[in-house]
Amino acid sequence: MTAARAEVELLEFKEDWEQAQERLMAWWEQELVDRACLHVQSPRAGATQAPLPPPKDLWQQWTDVEYNLMAAEECMQRTFFGGEAFPLFVANLGPDMFSAFLGCEMTLAADTTWTAPIISDWASAPPLRLNRQNPWWQLMLRFLRESMARGQGRWLTCLPDVHNGPDALASLRGRQELCLDLYDHPQEVAAAMPQLCAIGQEVYEEYFAILQPERYGSCGWLPTWAPGRNNVIQCDFIALISPAAFQRYFADWLMAEVSCFDRVIYHLDGPPSLPHLDYLLELPQIKAIQWVPGDGALPMTRWLPVLKRIQAAGKSMCLSVEAWEVEIILAELSARGVLMQTWVQSEEEARELLKKTARWTHD
Repeated sequence: MTAARAEVELLEFKEDWEQAQERLMAWWEQELVDRACLHVQSPRAGATQAPLPPPKDLWQQWTDVEYNLMAAEECMQRTFFGGEAFPLFVANLGPDMFSAFLGCEMTLAADTTWTAPIISDWASAPPLRLNRQNPWWQLMLRFLRESMARGQGRWLTCLPDVHNGPDALASLRGRQELCLDLYDHPQEVAAAMPQLCAIGQEVYEEYFAILQPERYGSCGWLPTWAPGRNNVIQCDFIALISPAAFQRYFADWLMAEVSCFDRVIYHLDGPPSLPHLDYLLELPQIKAIQWVPGDGALPMTRWLPVLKRIQAAGKSMCLSVEAWEVEIILAELSARGVLMQTWVQSEEEARELLKKTARWTHD
């Protein structure tokens, strides 16, 4: 067993963590231990602790570190983590937090946050740099440090969802404006991207210094742990542009991004992003794809042709599914490189689904 595995061998809220690690490492390599990877959660049998009262306001919901850690801990105590599921704390300030680190004003809402652009004109654009005194940056570092301290031997703390690169530039400039800039200001876009790449790598190194992936292993906000530096990357802006435009302006960013990690899973979100799938499948640095059909496009079993394309390209997959879909997906696909996430209503149902998954698994 490697040192990375030994450090997190025991987790307070997780049974059979060592076996889960073995299956997850096999999943990354399109190998098969004994059954398909299944991340199944349910209410824990016998758990009686009530959740915390709702936050008193949006500010507490998003920025109160102690409240968020207490809420996460109580949720973990009430949750059964079956199969490859494990307790994971996700420090979340919303999809535009990277641009907030660079000076954009953040707006808080009940289920998301967003930022206001600060590049109204390229001629007067502010310099792109990470202000280490920025309150949102300091808040994120506090989330990570306190989760690491409080979660030792109890849960894992993931790399935050970064949304740097093109998504950050779209937040800084405005999505519609950036689309037009690809035609009207291509030189300015090209000049901004290396700056954002450098800032992104600076941010990652700061996160790594806190999370210590060489010691504990790591994952992004998806439950795909492995030793070393691993993450979920994505570019929502990809849905607004052609594959040719993405490869012309942002391929260098993507290569810089994947070079930061030992293993990468790409989060591909929604049908408008599918024209880019073939390009992503050609990149050996991307080990896995998370296909998310988007609102109104479920269930996952409608997308079996897409899943078969991904598997035929030799990539692993992480899929959020309904429990009834597990059997269908395993009948249509090899279990190699398939990780499914689902939720059921009881621990008994979760354990039974794991037994059925073992029977449904085929190579």
